[in-house]
Amino acid sequence: MKVLITNTGPWGTGSGTVADAVMQELIKRGHEVVAFFPDLGLPGAEYDKYYGNKERYRIVPFPVEYEGVKLYTFPLIISDPNPRNYKHAWTFRDLTEVQLQAYLGYIKQELMKVLEEFQPDVIECQHIWAIDHILHELGYSYVAVAHHSDQLGFLYDTRMREYAIRSANNAKYIFAISDYVKQEVIDLYGVSSEKVISTSNGYKQSVFMELEINREEEMARFGLSKFKDLPLITFCGKVSKTKGIDVLLRANSLIQQRQKAVILVLGGGELDEICNEISDEYSMENVVYLGHRSQEDLAILHNLAKMSVLPSRTEGFGIAALESMACGIPIVATNVGGLAEFAVGGLVEPENHVLLAEAIIRILEMGDDQYQELCHKSLDKAHQYSWSSIVDTRLKYYEEMVLLEKYSNAKVI
Repeated sequence: MKVLITNTGPWGTGSGTVADAVMQELIKRGHEVVAFFPDLGLPGAEYDKYYGNKERYRIVPFPVEYEGVKLYTFPLIISDPNPRNYKHAWTFRDLTEVQLQAYLGYIKQELMKVLEEFQPDVIECQHIWAIDHILHELGYSYVAVAHHSDQLGFLYDTRMREYAIRSANNAKYIFAISDYVKQEVIDLYGVSSEKVISTSNGYKQSVFMELEINREEEMARFGLSKFKDLPLITFCGKVSKTKGIDVLLRANSLIQQRQKAVILVLGGGELDEICNEISDEYSMENVVYLGHRSQEDLAILHNLAKMSVLPSRTEGFGIAALESMACGIPIVATNVGGLAEFAVGGLVEPENHVLLAEAIIRILEMGDDQYQELCHKSLDKAHQYSWSSIVDTRLKYYEEMVLLEKYSNAKVI
């Protein structure tokens, strides 16, 4: 089977992780897969992987001028920072109508090249958004994947709602990354529940696992040697209020009073900007910003850590939490979206820095036997999520789509 996977943005975010994981699993099973997404061409983690395989990764380059309209970068669905874009990149909402139409025209032009050359049997679109709409205009069938960021975009950007509604209603199926997101999709787009399939997410099991590492060497490599006697806490995600980094910094003022620990901030964004917007007391004591990192680095840092934390205000699923758990550590997360379905370690209500601090301190002060038991539970839970089972589900619906196309008079792809 030939599968085309499209995405509104490049790698480095949750949707990019999902797209590439599904791709790799499909390839492992003998399917032909091509990915289509925009990118600005900035250097960064995994650059060589994507730019070094032009047959598999069809990257739409930005900046570009299309029919006299300059597009300095690809637009974002919501205003959260993107590790593959500028610090203050525009969103779809920021585009003028002329710029939006130029963007749609440019993407359509580049997409048509791939469609004509690759001739996919199935197309999967990450996000219920603009590319789905273009495919429908071109007469192609597709499945869409709802990631929650696109549902946030629906609420954020009123102009794009008509595109999103058409995209959702014209999709053959919609894969939702959690039961929470499935209900969002039904409520926002008015589609039937039978059309929306909860698939959850997985993690890269060949990377995120318990590792045998030289702690002293790895601490030195990451510039953490001076913290060798302190427990480490990982935070993986965009440095944004959506991910609750400001709540974590407020909680840190309480944590450091009780139990000295180091918070490693792993993700793209401007930490200083977040700090400037915090009106309450917060602490940067023992906070180390390591920026956006490769998956391999993340796995090592989780193995160095005592625990992880993800205090999101909203979250569709939370792959970052699952990845940390797969490395054998517990996570303190907020009781939102998909996180509530699997997080092991502690769940607290969002925006409550006091409860967040208490949950973190509880694990830091936990006896060894109790802590090891919690780690085992965390690891066991993570092992229940695999890309293999998720692709099993996808293939079932892919095959149904191919049969429907074969026995209908609709355009065969």
